[in-house]
Amino acid sequence: MTARVLVVDDIMSNVKLLEAKLTAEYFEVVTAYNGIECLKRIEENIPDIVLLDVMMPGMDGFEVCRRIKSDPRIAHVPVVMVTALDQPSDRVAGLEAGADDFLTKPVDDAALFARVRSLVRLKLMTDELSLRENTGRSMGLVDPAENLLDTNPSGRILVIEDRQDTVAWYQTALSPFHEVASVDTFEEALVRVRGGDPDLVVVSLGMRGFDGLRLCSQLRSLPEGRYVPILVVVSDGDRRKLAQALEMASTTISPGPWTRTN
Repeated sequence: MTARVLVVDDIMSNVKLLEAKLTAEYFEVVTAYNGIECLKRIEENIPDIVLLDVMMPGMDGFEVCRRIKSDPRIAHVPVVMVTALDQPSDRVAGLEAGADDFLTKPVDDAALFARVRSLVRLKLMTDELSLRENTGRSMGLVDPAENLLDTNPSGRILVIEDRQDTVAWYQTALSPFHEVASVDTFEEALVRVRGGDPDLVVVSLGMRGFDGLRLCSQLRSLPEGRYVPILVVVSDGDRRKLAQALEMASTTISPGPWTRTN
């Protein structure tokens, strides 16, 4: 897979390092050294993904991300925040700005390539759907977006986790807006997804009863689970599982806010 990657950082050595790594993997790399230059590069030629530093003088990465995501022409372009900040509040700020994912400095090669490939696949799918929609409009067909508009964006979330305290945390955080169900076995998870129940599946990779990555693979092989978004939760620092999950085209990866000791 190849793609056009826009690397944005105010420190030249950081830009050159990422450029070298990505070029070696046959990606086309475009660079910018501040927020204004980033937006100019996007205006000139829309990239497939943006790797965006957070701490930049003038316009920081959060503001750049907000501007990208507020423009309907480029809002679908994935933005990965590349940052030395590691506090949960920093990640929340990035998500509120519209970021699609995060990479922590120093950037791990496996995580970098896996994230880029995963998010580029998602963008290519979005581009194809957009092309089909435009073709339908040109033929005078009904705009599908009008039929899909949901004024009550709540959903059914299936949490696959064997720790009851963690399940309770999910239910408390999500139940005011969503319907949350949980299972703790491989078989129950497959049955629920085959039934077409969830709009989102949250899979913990730290479960003791079975391999969460194998479950993700099984879910993706089911006709009912092929397009269901999967949010995979990994222990912070578990780069091997993170990269494997991204290669399976899980929707996103999140480091768990808890520590598992067994």
